[in-house]
Amino acid sequence: MLKAKNIFLVPALAAATLAIMTGQAVAAKAQVVKNCVKCHQDEAGTVRGFMKAGSQTDSSFAIDVDGKTVEVSYDGSTKMAKNLTTAKELADGKLIMVKVKEEGGKNVATELSYKTPEAYSHQERIIEAADLAALLKKDPKKANYAILDVRGVSYYEEGHLPGAIVIPNYRFAKYKDRLPKDKNTLIVTYCNGYTCSMSPNFYRVLTEGYGYKNVKMFASGFPAWRVTGQPIHTEPEFVKYVMDSGQKDAFVLVDLRSPDKAKAEHIPGAVNLPASDMKAIWQAMPSDKKARIILYSDKMAEAEKAMRDLRVNAYDVVSVLAGGVKGWKAKGYPVAANSLVAEVKYKKQLIPGQISVDEFKAIVKNQPTDKVIVDMRRPDERAKGKIPGSISIPVDTLDTRWTELPKDKEIIIHCQAGPRASVGFDVLKEHGVKARYLFAGFKWNKDGSYEIKGK
Repeated sequence: MLKAKNIFLVPALAAATLAIMTGQAVAAKAQVVKNCVKCHQDEAGTVRGFMKAGSQTDSSFAIDVDGKTVEVSYDGSTKMAKNLTTAKELADGKLIMVKVKEEGGKNVATELSYKTPEAYSHQERIIEAADLAALLKKDPKKANYAILDVRGVSYYEEGHLPGAIVIPNYRFAKYKDRLPKDKNTLIVTYCNGYTCSMSPNFYRVLTEGYGYKNVKMFASGFPAWRVTGQPIHTEPEFVKYVMDSGQKDAFVLVDLRSPDKAKAEHIPGAVNLPASDMKAIWQAMPSDKKARIILYSDKMAEAEKAMRDLRVNAYDVVSVLAGGVKGWKAKGYPVAANSLVAEVKYKKQLIPGQISVDEFKAIVKNQPTDKVIVDMRRPDERAKGKIPGSISIPVDTLDTRWTELPKDKEIIIHCQAGPRASVGFDVLKEHGVKARYLFAGFKWNKDGSYEIKGK
């Protein structure tokens, strides 16, 4: 039984062991673990820890404190963080603070709050593109570093920095086992640029929540990396997914090897344009400079050089297929022989899973019975304006709340700018839920009305 008057618990923020018993019982004497000593002092009746995965309901939740579980109930009298109405709106693994009291043999929350991303980032936390490019030339094991792509899996598969590991910020609890074991490892995180909050949030979780001592943010993010002309890798999963969706002309796939080698074994849908003649490759490309172009070779350096040459000629969306044909085959995907595409074909179209702005607007207007709109923004964002009839499920709670969605309707997802909607689509796709997402930005007016701008 928890006795509030002489209890203080802190989160599992490092390897330090707290004096805590199993279940709801907690040791009478507590301490502040090493990571929190600068910010948190002993405070009676306060529990600080991680939201335990899958424990959130409308009346209870559990807190993970150094691997031990503290069960907590709450009701309408509980003081909640601003715009928070239920613990279900908090994600698995979220750093939370709960003030508790004993009532009827239970731990009852009188107050619930959570850690939010920092609004300010210090320059010493930032790594610039040139320094990151130099770092990537080193062996990650010898130099003890890891590059973390904290966007969504779909983003990562479509294009990422060489050697990056995907650990989506909004699905941290699911992917956290990919983190380096050594807390002194240099970790560089990146997301979608200066206005993206995912890297700052990830920074706080890694440093305050898990005790990593050497974390940097590539604040200008993936968009800035693309502009530099540095290598961008595309995963075979993206290519296969688009092909299987029947949109094979949504990108140009180029086999850069010699004609003999390409004919003998190639990825279906590829056109052979040998790297030895870059001018011919450039002349064969679509007139649309925004065309998605994916290059592959047996030599990554050769493909990366071809990518830079196309970038110099103003093609914005060029990448290299990670691993080439060998990497494709390693995924178990089929290869072809003597069936290379004769000429480049490209048709501008949405990536599979996306919905156009016009169709989204029509759904909002007509409210078809076979579709439901899901808003994946935070509660505080939704408080500024929302689409009538939409369901609120913050994206970082979707892994545990997707079963709340109707099974007989198509789920139409939106967020504020598109990235979270893409992550939500990843989650629902994994669970076999029929869904599409809007990759567009919203501008909310003071009266609750809004404008949508496509990308």
